[in-house]
Amino acid sequence: MNPGIVEMEGIQAAGVIGSDYQKQVEALTPLGRIGQPQDIAPAAVFFTSSDSAWITGETLHIAGGI
Repeated sequence: MNPGIVEMEGIQAAGVIGSDYQKQVEALTPLGRIGQPQDIAPAAVFFTSSDSAWITGETLHIAGGI
């Protein structure tokens, strides 16, 4: 998985939330916002399940369209 910027503890601690950088990223993102944990969780669950047993060497970009 290759997620875009997701609002998590590290992003909050780095001061990204509410910053000009967040606004710049959101302006470049077709969906117009940074990700939330629930945006990437279903893909993470899928890749850890037996449903993905035949998938190897692939990258899933979960980044709001970037």
